[in-house]
Amino acid sequence: MATMEKNLNETSYILDRRTYSEDRASSIDSNENAFDDMKQLINEEDTGNKSSLPWASFNFINSIIGSGVIGIPYAFHDAGFFFGVFLLIVVAYITDYSLILMVRSGHISGKFSYQGIMEAAFGKPGYILLGVLQFVYPFIALTCNFAFKDDAITKYLEAD
Repeated sequence: MATMEKNLNETSYILDRRTYSEDRASSIDSNENAFDDMKQLINEEDTGNKSSLPWASFNFINSIIGSGVIGIPYAFHDAGFFFGVFLLIVVAYITDYSLILMVRSGHISGKFSYQGIMEAAFGKPGYILLGVLQFVYPFIALTCNFAFKDDAITKYLEAD
């Protein structure tokens, strides 16, 4: 295991399939019942689900385009065309760079999930904070969604 960790650095391949003898799950879970996300992702058993890199890429691009179709024209309207293009390029660069940093951190720390990287960087308090924030953010978004729909439905029903 120690020899494998010496070989992991920022130049390691992202999707390199390595086998590790040690379980890499969160230290919060017990070693016997720990579940490693990476094992599920690279499991070579045929489970009947057929997925491939092109389909995964299609779904990823579809989710990006779906939200961009709504937000980008409004942002360009407010910022102007040239400044909007400039901001789009800057945000794309920052996003790409942060993804590269996250992948490198995963390889260096030996953790291959977002939660594992957070735990490796900030310990158990960071892991718990991430869990709380991953619940709170969607909860707030869902609450706002319901509030907007309630407001729209009320106005629609009052119009009749």
